[in-house]
Amino acid sequence: MDKTLEILNALTLAVNEQATNKEVALLFSGGLDSSIVAKIARTCTSLRLYTVGIEGAHDLRVAERTAKTLGIPWIGIVIDECDVISEIVSLSRLISTYNPLIISFELPLYFVAKTAEETLLMSGQGADEIFGGYARYLKMSSQELEISMRKDLVELMSIGVLRENRIVESFGKHLNCPFLHPAVLKALEGIPTMEHVHNGVRKALLREIGAQLSLGDIALREKKAAQYGSGIMKTIRTAAKRWNMTLESFVRYIADKGESP
Repeated sequence: MDKTLEILNALTLAVNEQATNKEVALLFSGGLDSSIVAKIARTCTSLRLYTVGIEGAHDLRVAERTAKTLGIPWIGIVIDECDVISEIVSLSRLISTYNPLIISFELPLYFVAKTAEETLLMSGQGADEIFGGYARYLKMSSQELEISMRKDLVELMSIGVLRENRIVESFGKHLNCPFLHPAVLKALEGIPTMEHVHNGVRKALLREIGAQLSLGDIALREKKAAQYGSGIMKTIRTAAKRWNMTLESFVRYIADKGESP
């Protein structure tokens, strides 16, 4: 069997197993990862797409347009600086960190978990780690890439997934990540890492799967990390600069005091 077809079958199994006949909220950036999950899930579940961002943010624009292309209901959760600062307090205490990168990355999930009516959430989490999505991978040798991808996946499974489950469960909800399903990980066994990243292209195999799903230009699209595509990191950075504080000290102050300086 063609390897991309085997992976697609595993992804379909993962989504069907986790979501069939359920109402699902999908964290949606409009990028390749979440669009693949959306395209598969729409056939077996009642699906709505959710995107979080500051008004005018990249992810809101792209996701709305992509949702229309896919023909799937979409909800944009528009937030502002006050929302971000307010929820930094709750999120930092919930996951026990002042790290602005982690906080800004996880806030979109936090807002969706807080807002969505559905009790089951899905995301494209894990695609970067197993399909070679990070920009830094492009500069690595084959051996370095293999070591780094394995390390990043272990860190995600042992820390990131547990953190995100804690966020979602705090709202009485559940999170599924189809890309991290055992069937998908098994389908990827034995594939050389350079098949994922080669000729300057990241997630090469996943883009082939996107093409098989008739995603067109979406399969070629590069995405911004959640903290940047949502505009949340820029908002935090702007606020910190206004108070002449570093990102770290600003987040720590907000988390400890419960308000801006």
